[in-house]
Amino acid sequence: MKKEIDKDGRMVYKFSHSVARGGYLYAHKCREENTITNKDGLRYLLQTIAKKYELIDVTIKVYDKIFFLFFQMKLSLAPQEIIDAVQEKITSFSEWDEDYVITGVDELQEKYLRKDLEKWGMDYDKE
Repeated sequence: MKKEIDKDGRMVYKFSHSVARGGYLYAHKCREENTITNKDGLRYLLQTIAKKYELIDVTIKVYDKIFFLFFQMKLSLAPQEIIDAVQEKITSFSEWDEDYVITGVDELQEKYLRKDLEKWGMDYDKE
């Protein structure tokens, strides 16, 4: 896989048989009355999952009641594999809401992630 910046300043991922731009966001919040009990531990767990699945350009943000996992992945990997891996392991860090978000994002560069998090009321620098 090769990474390049296109004419618009966006990252392009060139795999052997395809090209991709942007990436994914997995976000999960605690149930209303709960908080994340060990933010550093959860961050480490998510980093471990990212390494195991060889996720690309990973950014992890863990706040009191929600976490965000931004990443790109090999096209041979299904998003459901990441969802299952995360949900199987996060139960010891809080009681989690049944609903979660997995969606595409336009860009994984920090300046764009800052804007996305600000839209959702989060401060990129204050976890």
